[in-house]
Amino acid sequence: MTERLYYQDPDLLRFEALLLRQEPLQASGPRRWLAVLDRTAFYPEGGGQPSDRGSLGGAAVLEVQEQGEEVLHLLAEPLRAPAGSVVAGAVDPDRRWDFRCQHTGQHLISSALLSVAGLATVSANLGEQDTSVEIAAPAIEEAPLAAVERLANRTVNENRPVLIHWIGAEEAGRFRLRKPPPPEKQRLRIVEIPGIDASACGGLHVRTTGEVGLIRFVYAEKIRGRLRLHWKIGERAWRELRQRDRILEELARELTCGVPELPAAVRALKSRLRGREQALARTETRLAGLLAEQLLTGAEPIGPIRLVCRLLRGECPDLLPELLQALSAAPRTLVCLAAAEGEELRWIVGASGDLDLPLERILPPILPLIEGKGGGGGRRFQGTARRSEGWPEFRDALVRAVQARQG
Repeated sequence: MTERLYYQDPDLLRFEALLLRQEPLQASGPRRWLAVLDRTAFYPEGGGQPSDRGSLGGAAVLEVQEQGEEVLHLLAEPLRAPAGSVVAGAVDPDRRWDFRCQHTGQHLISSALLSVAGLATVSANLGEQDTSVEIAAPAIEEAPLAAVERLANRTVNENRPVLIHWIGAEEAGRFRLRKPPPPEKQRLRIVEIPGIDASACGGLHVRTTGEVGLIRFVYAEKIRGRLRLHWKIGERAWRELRQRDRILEELARELTCGVPELPAAVRALKSRLRGREQALARTETRLAGLLAEQLLTGAEPIGPIRLVCRLLRGECPDLLPELLQALSAAPRTLVCLAAAEGEELRWIVGASGDLDLPLERILPPILPLIEGKGGGGGRRFQGTARRSEGWPEFRDALVRAVQARQG
């Protein structure tokens, strides 16, 4: 049996304990070790709250689990001490404090959801990035959600005490519990915020609601017909706000305006960009038409078919679809074009509507000549290639394949 020091004093971060035993953990991946102590300040994973981390006897504590009456410490390496020795443990203070704030903040959120919107919490998860609360509803309106956030933060600002009560199951009626306690529990640990919330909970909490700091709603996601609400709590919320402030200030400098004028400046910029994009598209269409006329004059005959097969130098790869469309408008024309894109080629192959060429069978055997890959269907195929020096061989193989289809 392991004595739980974290329940006696959640502020306790350093302790000494008797090493009862350690053993290798048989699992795939890097070898790990389990250590069992007569007492521990390391909180084990449970109730939606991740376990503490830190060090034990100089070894990193990666995870802590509860198994019956024992607390198991998962270590990165074995302890250099025999069973019966005294070892020193140190809990990561930042992680401990973070999750104490997360857990208390989650209680405030769940209480506010019930009070404001009549929505009970189905499950909660204290994650490494945010804390999520799942409710049995497909949606929640913006106004009640904002009211939930305000009420939770009002309780934070009121700095109410967070009280812990150990009681027998028969005494549970003393409290207005947010949800019924587990029926199999004979002894309950009640976390009470007087006038706000009371829940049977085995997690670690701060001593007053003011220590939570800040609660912010982040986003919602639908899952299994329910809604999962994600929140930033405590220092996580402050970090995100500071990061957003830095981003907004940087954007304001780039757009030479004040932060309040950013939305209008962005809308004006988007409008200008749309105009430029439309103008560029019209220019590309005209350019493709002119270039297509030049390429058609240099087309080579393969029987009744005109082949336009060129590796373009200095042309934008984004122009290839426009070129294909313009060239394939000419009768009995097979088009095969490529242009450099970084260290690769972008290629495109197509045919006019009056040609019946099985490109899906012609191309796969010859694409390895340019180390090409891609796909398509019907009269248009495209992709990338890594071997531009293989283009002459590719062109010759294409000609032979077309000639064989005509024979």
